[in-house]
Amino acid sequence: MKSQKINSFKYLSLFFAMIVLVLITGCSGTTPTTPIINSFLANPTSITAGESSNLSWSVTDATTVVIDQSIGSVASTGTTAVSPVTSTTYTLTATNTAGSVTASVTVTVGAAYGSIDINSSPPGAKVYLDGADTGQVTPIVLTNKSAGTHTVKLELYHYESKEDTTISVTAGETTYLNWPLTYATTQNLTLQPGAEGKDAQVVEGDPDTNYGNNTYLYVGYYTLTKLRYRTYLYFDVNSFLPADAVVTTAYLKLHQYGFMGTGSLSIGLYQVTEDWTESAITWNNQPASSSDAEYAREVSSSTDTWKNWYIKDLLKGWMDGSITNYGMLLKPVNEPATNMALFDSSDYWDVTRHPQLVIEYYIP
Repeated sequence: MKSQKINSFKYLSLFFAMIVLVLITGCSGTTPTTPIINSFLANPTSITAGESSNLSWSVTDATTVVIDQSIGSVASTGTTAVSPVTSTTYTLTATNTAGSVTASVTVTVGAAYGSIDINSSPPGAKVYLDGADTGQVTPIVLTNKSAGTHTVKLELYHYESKEDTTISVTAGETTYLNWPLTYATTQNLTLQPGAEGKDAQVVEGDPDTNYGNNTYLYVGYYTLTKLRYRTYLYFDVNSFLPADAVVTTAYLKLHQYGFMGTGSLSIGLYQVTEDWTESAITWNNQPASSSDAEYAREVSSSTDTWKNWYIKDLLKGWMDGSITNYGMLLKPVNEPATNMALFDSSDYWDVTRHPQLVIEYYIP
């Protein structure tokens, strides 16, 4: 009987000991932690289209490791090559029973570059790339140009322009262009209007009188009456000259039929800066003009001859719109002068002696 009590006590003691052991073990156990991403790198981080970058990683305490962008499940440590076509961010996710952690890395994809080696015959042509002036002339090698299709244009004075919109550049390679340029044919245009032409003189002594229908154009100073004379002319250039014309020379041409005084007279051609009409212009309402002459020439007592004033720069301004065409003023460079030149107007009976605007140009 005593033996049975002892055995019962032993079993009960063992039972309580086991309970205490379980309790002690539960209290002193450690809680599981989330995974650790030791590294997640891309080498290199920047590539050009078609190149590759290597992703590498190291993860601790993860049951699963996954990389997005269709890479999928991977080992805890490893590498893989990627070749994105555009800049791409890759995210690594490491997971265990305690949770998940992530890390990301971006591979930047830049444009691939090549070169364009451009030569022309003759050399010295201005080079345009994709519509922009490069500031360079042939021969020239344009480096670091993005792979793909480009437009190249060459311009050389008095030659036809050459342009190609399909120039292909390949990464790491050089595209060679050797272009012969064609000399542009010179064309001539002479404007010599009839009575519809716009020209008139203004007279200081008759400040409110209009001389728009006068058959003569006077420039200078009449010593007997001590009066100044000036002449205004206008030509409708844009209606006759092609918009893409490149002017090589241009000059106003007047037929001189007389001269008053001795020696010579320096007559300047000035840009008119205000509008005027042939039927209304007078000395008192004459339009404003530039202070500096576009061109000046000496006129003497010779008669029945033609006199020229060169206006290439002024005409180019009229054509490209940088200067508004209000016509031209002829007056002595130094007023008052001591003599006067006489010219035929567009109202003169002989149309062959009307004022002319003579232009030489080419189409590029």
